Amino acid sequence: MNIYALTIQNHGENTVWLPSTAPLSGQTDIAFGSVSTSCQIVSSSALNNEIIVTKDVAERLRIPFANRIHLFLDEDTIYIGPLIGIFTAGFTKSSIRPIGKRSFFFAKLLSNEKKVGGFAFVFGAHHIHWDKGTVTGYFYTKTGWEQHEIPFPNVIYNRLPNRRTENETMFQEIKQKLKTEYFIPWFNENFFNKWDIYCLLQQHPLARAYLPDTASPPTIEAAQQFLDEYQQVYIKPANGSLGLGIYQLIQRNNSYYCRFRDHQGCNRLQKFPTLSDLWGKLLADKNMELYILQQGIPLIEVNGRKVDFRIHTNKDEHGIWQVSAIAAKIAGKGSVTTHINNGGIVKTVEEVFPKKEEQTKMTERLQHAALTLSRCLEEQLDMMIGEIGFDIGIDQQNNLWLFEANSKPGRSIFKHPKLKQYDELTTVLSLEYAVYLSKQMITAPEALLT
Repeated sequence: MNIYALTIQNHGENTVWLPSTAPLSGQTDIAFGSVSTSCQIVSSSALNNEIIVTKDVAERLRIPFANRIHLFLDEDTIYIGPLIGIFTAGFTKSSIRPIGKRSFFFAKLLSNEKKVGGFAFVFGAHHIHWDKGTVTGYFYTKTGWEQHEIPFPNVIYNRLPNRRTENETMFQEIKQKLKTEYFIPWFNENFFNKWDIYCLLQQHPLARAYLPDTASPPTIEAAQQFLDEYQQVYIKPANGSLGLGIYQLIQRNNSYYCRFRDHQGCNRLQKFPTLSDLWGKLLADKNMELYILQQGIPLIEVNGRKVDFRIHTNKDEHGIWQVSAIAAKIAGKGSVTTHINNGGIVKTVEEVFPKKEEQTKMTERLQHAALTLSRCLEEQLDMMIGEIGFDIGIDQQNNLWLFEANSKPGRSIFKHPKLKQYDELTTVLSLEYAVYLSKQMITAPEALLT
């Protein structure tokens, strides 16, 4: 897709100059986000990759500033932009950190808009002006954060910070209204539920081989059955994240052990004479309807510590899945998971597999698994998805296992100095996919709305 330099011209009125490659001229509608206006279109052979808009047209369209943009044509209307809204919560009154601790992430994301083309902004529920059909959005520019009132966007990327916020009635109603009344497509609109994802993937023949045996809700009888078969099982919150609330149960020498993280954040290992005793002491007060039971996998290890892998996949500017990052996560001492907040450390695949041949083979297998699972999930899910973070393990027989799929993957792996370049790649691809979705909605909306 071509990217054009948009210039806003102070003299002249009601005119837009396009390169001669754009086959429109005369009185035509031009649209930016949800707003359109009629103006005079002039085709100019003197322009190459530039579009010039007179100031009055820019003001009617609420174009905030000159930028690099895309040009889409549909029948007799010219669409410029696109306008990409990133929906979130947790705004502050600070002009330097308007979204609190996450301001740095959003600044990095928005700073890539020039590479991709279009206007990207962050907004929350209280920034929507329903009566005017506009949004007061936060843009990140050379001088820092700026607020501009713009039309409703062409597409929305959901970056609400947690499930609790996402499930609030107000946010659900806003999402439904923008989707159904304004026909604005959303992507990554929901957090994933582990049990729902397992059930969906179980229905896909290409995904089943990667799925550990899983049941819900966990019962003491099912746990014993799993322990008899696998010697270790995990009990996980179906809507958990960051490895919180996970219990590892191990059966060994007629005793039962439970590894977990206590309320003080310390890793604990307790021994019990029976499973009933363990269950009564640690799990009896838990609402098991909110948990899943999962087969324990004997993972490969580095220096005696278990390893699994985080693989990010993103859709690109053509709507095609690609692997954007792979990292190894090594469990902390005595930890029930490999999560960083639980004492885990991040390594590159090269550091885990120093032999070149093994490194290449394992990387290819992890990439193939992540891309296969991305396509399977997309086929099964009733929503648009542009990025997924997978936690995949390799057992001691070199089989691959999916532990978790995340629609809003954490970014702690990118703190590793050799993975920083992939931090930028994942954000660029998110914006590229937003541009792709915008074009599809303009030129072939029936494909997205059916």
